[in-house]
Parts: sequence; C-alpha cells; structure tokens
Amino acid sequence: MSSGRLYPRVLQQYGIEPVLLDTDHALVSGFRTAPTPGAVDFAADLGNSYEALLRLCAERSVAYVVAGSEPGVELAERLRADIPGCPAGETVLPQRRWDKQYMFEALAAAGIPTLTTWAVPAGHTAVPAEAVDELRAGRKLVVKPARGAASVGVRLVETPGQLAEAVAEITDRAGFFGGTSAALIQEMYPAPRVEYAVDTFSTPAGHEIVCVTVYDKWVSESGDFVYEKGRWLDHDEPIVRELAAYARRVLDALGMRIGPAHMEIMSGPPGPRLIDFGARAHGIGHPLHTHALTGNSQIHRESEYIAELFGMRAPVAQRDSGYALSRRGALVLLSVEREARYLGGADAELADLPGVREVRMAAEPGRTYPATKSMMDSVALGLVFVVADTADELDFRCAEVRKRAGDFFTTD
Repeated sequence: MSSGRLYPRVLQQYGIEPVLLDTDHALVSGFRTAPTPGAVDFAADLGNSYEALLRLCAERSVAYVVAGSEPGVELAERLRADIPGCPAGETVLPQRRWDKQYMFEALAAAGIPTLTTWAVPAGHTAVPAEAVDELRAGRKLVVKPARGAASVGVRLVETPGQLAEAVAEITDRAGFFGGTSAALIQEMYPAPRVEYAVDTFSTPAGHEIVCVTVYDKWVSESGDFVYEKGRWLDHDEPIVRELAAYARRVLDALGMRIGPAHMEIMSGPPGPRLIDFGARAHGIGHPLHTHALTGNSQIHRESEYIAELFGMRAPVAQRDSGYALSRRGALVLLSVEREARYLGGADAELADLPGVREVRMAAEPGRTYPATKSMMDSVALGLVFVVADTADELDFRCAEVRKRAGDFFTTD
C-alpha cells in the first residue's frame, strides 16, 4: 500500500482538501495499479507537461507539495522549488534526495560514515576492478539500482560472474520506475549486523524521530534479501538514540528541510551506516500501524504541520522530538522460498490468531507466485500486523503467523 493512498483521508481530517496527481512512474513500478479516484492524470489530462502542471498548481492555489511514494519524489522536489513560497528542501543538488549515487557522494563529502560504494553508469556493464578484487579476497558485495525502492533489484553477490550479471540486470534494461538506472556496488556491512528503519519528519525547527523499527530478514538461494518482519522499537532503547543522532546528520547532509523521510540503516560494531533513503513517508501501510502504536505517524505529523503552517490550527507550544509505544508491534511480510500456488482462505485463519490486528492478503487464490525476492514481492502476497505485551510474546505470535500462512501455499 503506497502512502499516497493514506494521505487524502488524514489531510481531510485536518480540514485540508488535497489536489491529487497520478503519474505513470507510480503505475510502471506497481505503487498503484488503477487510477486514483478524483486524481488529475499527469499523462491523460496534462499530456505529461510540467508547464501545464505548474499552471494547474497556480489555478488551484497549491502552496505545499507531498510525495505520495518514491516514484513521485523527483517531481515533488521540482514543484516545491518552482512554486512561489512553497516549503522546500535545499535546492542545490536536489538529486541527492532521490538518486543513491549522488546521495552517497553527498554523505561522503559531509564526512558521514558510509559503506564503500562504486557506481556503474546506466547503459554500461564494465565493473570496477576494485570491486572484483574485493570478491576475490573473499568478501561479499551488494548490488542495487541507484534509483529504486522496496529492495527491488538488490542482490548479494559472491563471485565476479554474479557481480557482472547483477550489474547488467540494472544498467542494461528499464528500471523500477521505467527509465534506466546506474548500478551501485557496495561493501557488505560486516557481521554481526542489524537493519533498522528510521522514520522522521523535518521542519525548519529541526528533525523529529517519528519511529524506529528493526528488520528481521534472510538471504534467499538466489542472493536476494527477503524481509520477514519489521518490529517497532521503544524510543528510549540505546540503539534508537544512536540511530537518531546518525539520521539527523544524514538529513542535514542531504538537504532535508521539510517533510518526511524514510531511512534504512545498518548497524553493528562499526556503527550506523545508511543503506537506503527516501524523501517521503514509509510505505506498505506502515504509518497506519505506527499511528495505532504511538498516536502519531509521518502522515499525521505532516498533515498537522500543514494545518499549522496555513493557520488552520494553533501550533503546539512545545513538541517532543520522540515517541512512545503503547504496545509491542510488528508487521509480518509473507514470502515463499520457491514458486508456489496460493490455495486461498488464509485471511480468516490468520485473523483469528492471537494478537493479529490486520490481515492484508493480496495473493489471489489459484495463482502461482515466484520465489520472493523483494519487499514488493512480499506485498504481492500479504502483510499481517501483530501486537503483543512483551517482545517474546510478539516473536512467538509472528512466527505462528508465518507458519500458518505457509500452509496456504503449495509447491505441487
């Protein structure tokens, strides 16, 4: 579920009527599969003309721009810069907020610890000799598109042959959003390592931490990273404070001055290292569950900020930069290790399990699904939101959800 689908209802709760825009980028990448009710279609209605879009914004008195999902970030950034008086991030090198090649270069220039990264331009397939040397020395590497989301196209490689294949799959064909992309080759964060998601909201007053979740995942036989679940962490846990400090440095280096950001950060003995970034709210329905657990979310915070900015409600006199969990919670991402057919009927079974608060089965009965390779593949199967009073109870309940869900897929 793209966050773009969640914004209209929340904005309306704050008395804000949004102007919705559909683009082909979101359609190509699967972030939407049908027209958004009431939305302007950038292609059909405006002929993909940016000038026509600017005229529409002037006619509708648009004064604030929200990126509903990763495919819309670049266009949203451009509109913010061109609409007079619109709150925006730093306008110098805005690509650092949506293109990972510029992103990691900006972090390195700011002196922020990052993973060693090499880039292969779109349309090229020759891999850097230094990366090949790393593999021959027995070290693993990660290959990812410079432009993308949801772990699509992210591969773990161990040999020069795997490296060349993974790079060519990115640079030699249309990417996640329809266009070509450079390939990034990064060192593998050394074990032991844990991946976290840090969700923030930025204003001229500073960067707020909305929530931090920790990911459990595994590597498939093909070297793809498969997510098992995301678990919300308490704000007062020591690792959260460390991640928050690092995230604020990242936001400053990338010129984030307004709006939500979603960061994926690896951490272990060497300290935090950014592995992915999106200048938009967390996707897959995550903000709804964050709101259920904390009473706030990136989408609610942004709607509140817009209402305060335009005098529709009084600003909060003193705002806490953190959050508090009312219960333990996790979002289970379903997956299949190899091609499997969905039998149907999992919804009712899973909904009756202890702690299950929401089941979103996307899989269609009778349809066969390929081995899960990315978060988008998991979304195509289903997501389950689970709560509990303790961490141990939550882990047990999530494991039971995955076990029961597996019974509804067959490899026969």
